Amino acid sequence: MRVAIVSKEGTSLPWWKRLQDEGHDVAVWIKDVGPRQTGDGIIPKAGSWPTLLEWAKVGQRVGQKTIVFFDFSGLGELAEHARDSGLAVVGGCKFADRLEKDRLFGFDIAKSIGCKLPKYEWFESFDACLRYARKMSDKAVYFKSNRFIGSDATHGCATAAEMVEYLEWLIRNHGGAGACMLQDKVEGVAVSTARWWNGRSWVGPYEGTIEHKPFMNGDVGPGTGCAINTVWFYESENPYIAREQGWDRLASVFTKYNAAPGIYDINSVVAPNGDTYFLEWTPRLGYDSEMTSFRLFPDLGKVLHTVAYGTGDLEPSSEIAYATRVTVPPYPWDGADKNHNKTCVGTYISQDDAVGDLWSGGFVASGVRIKDGILEVAVPDGYVGVAYGQSRSFKMAVERAEKAAKALMMPGKQYRTDGFKTLVKDAKKARSAGLELPPGMVD
Repeated sequence: MRVAIVSKEGTSLPWWKRLQDEGHDVAVWIKDVGPRQTGDGIIPKAGSWPTLLEWAKVGQRVGQKTIVFFDFSGLGELAEHARDSGLAVVGGCKFADRLEKDRLFGFDIAKSIGCKLPKYEWFESFDACLRYARKMSDKAVYFKSNRFIGSDATHGCATAAEMVEYLEWLIRNHGGAGACMLQDKVEGVAVSTARWWNGRSWVGPYEGTIEHKPFMNGDVGPGTGCAINTVWFYESENPYIAREQGWDRLASVFTKYNAAPGIYDINSVVAPNGDTYFLEWTPRLGYDSEMTSFRLFPDLGKVLHTVAYGTGDLEPSSEIAYATRVTVPPYPWDGADKNHNKTCVGTYISQDDAVGDLWSGGFVASGVRIKDGILEVAVPDGYVGVAYGQSRSFKMAVERAEKAAKALMMPGKQYRTDGFKTLVKDAKKARSAGLELPPGMVD
């Protein structure tokens, strides 16, 4: 099979490497300039989108099963171009872009399938949001925006005064333009629910994820995409959380909007009484959930083929997976300038047994390259990858991941070490609220 991969920031490197190791022809084009050294010396690269697209078309012309795979949203125009060319596409379309980037549209879709939503107020600018916050009652609320303003763009405050202070700082540093919302905080556990869509129907079991974003132990520090996470697949064909979220009504909506094959995720908060409140969509690979979940499939190429061509089903492992993000300074720097000169690019990573093949062992690499025979950090923000473990016992999965993290050698290595106690606490709450978690998660 030929797989042409379009990656926004190069973060799906372990998927590329695994597909290549499984014997598939793989080529990658990275859209953003800063991380374009990711995968150098490891994976064949295309210098442009037209070059990659033509490479895919050549494979199709000679009768090779060919897939164009998008690892991130926001590239729907390119994905539609590939679909219009008759190529099988996984992971990208205009609908997916709108679902994630346009919060009101995403909310409308969620409401149409019966999701509960926390109370919210919508504003056309940060300035309008600030005016409202100065008059609102004292309560815990979250600020969210369609605009990219760094990894801490979803920001929670315990009081109205704290939110006013945050918004004043935000406007001073980023200006007052940009649609946004204030959303009431719902007490409970954040749980993501995902499933693969083949363009006509859902395939494989539901996937569950619990993650924490703050950088340091104890949930201290800036928010990141993910710092620790655990992933599992539900044994039930129709688990409680899927019924709460209305997945049985979602296929008709996706068919209406011609949603491309791919993985789609609903992030919700599960309250202690079992009520489940919609937060947002993730119509793409989750970072780091899909750097964790993909190891639970025995054959990644089969996953993409099944989804792209609508044949067969998916049968992942019933084990529990866990990962802790491994980084080096200046991470968690998330400045808009990804080409900053004073970065960690070139920092060496030990090439012993701890590194392995970059995907099948305890180290699942992301922002790396091989230069002059040496494995190095390839991205300026210092996101190296994750340390990984899986087992029927969540405790054992965490121990395996932390053993791998300790064994990795690189200057300035950083990772959280409180994954077990943090996520078990959430898992116990989720199970008490009615979720059917794997037996080894909390027992």
